[in-house]
Amino acid sequence: MAFTPFFVSGVPKSGTTWLAKLLDAHPQINCKGEACIHSFTKSLIKISNEYNELLARRAGKFSESNDFPPVTESEVHALARHFIELRLGVIADASKPDLQWVGEKDPLHVSNFPILSKLFPEAKVIHIVRDGRSIVISAWHHNLRVFSDIMKKAGFDAFLDEAADGWGKGIRRAHETAHLLGDHYLEIRYEDLISDPSGTFGKVLAHLGADAGAEAIAACVEAASFGKLAAGRKQGEEDNQSFFRKGIADDWKNHLSPAQIERFDARSGGMLRKLGYVD
Repeated sequence: MAFTPFFVSGVPKSGTTWLAKLLDAHPQINCKGEACIHSFTKSLIKISNEYNELLARRAGKFSESNDFPPVTESEVHALARHFIELRLGVIADASKPDLQWVGEKDPLHVSNFPILSKLFPEAKVIHIVRDGRSIVISAWHHNLRVFSDIMKKAGFDAFLDEAADGWGKGIRRAHETAHLLGDHYLEIRYEDLISDPSGTFGKVLAHLGADAGAEAIAACVEAASFGKLAAGRKQGEEDNQSFFRKGIADDWKNHLSPAQIERFDARSGGMLRKLGYVD
């Protein structure tokens, strides 16, 4: 493998797509999106279990002619790693002569640090955290665009409860298992990426070991600016039909009542307070 793998994690609508775009704009890095590697790994485990059951049945009937042992966990991990390396290799851009890092971003990583630490002990992981109040507003508009009838039928309050639960559990799981990654783990905040894109993104590049010079950072920030991603709109100019809807950090102020904020924090297990987003 001619490149070093890395992974971007974050609860859905935390800014993982924007962070991936910033990284992919760097001449030493590729990061194209989600390869759904955890789905493949789970399927591989299921297949391996079925295979071992088949071996056991064969050994029971033909014990004198079948000496193959069952597939081990280390073999399954080796297969999963090889598959992921192949998938990352597909997006390794040959037009980047200085390419050194190829990454994959997926919200499911927040719940799967243990398996990532086993499959890729050398890989860096960047976890982006965003205010849950902004998460619920961004996710609501995104799902309203994609699943309009379903979302309208469910209603905003029911969606708020579900989003709060998922946000709280996702961050809690990440924090409970981040120690498995050691100093390969870096956590940043979406709000910091908004207020200080150069400084915050510079920390991400330094974490990977990539060129974090002012010129390289400025080029990435420009290439993945909201205006570029949103077809010329300025931050704060809303388009509900775009994945990059508004591009601001605190849109929740325009939508949530104090009662809804309290409800969100309670449903998230107090995560807003734990992270310092509310007093």
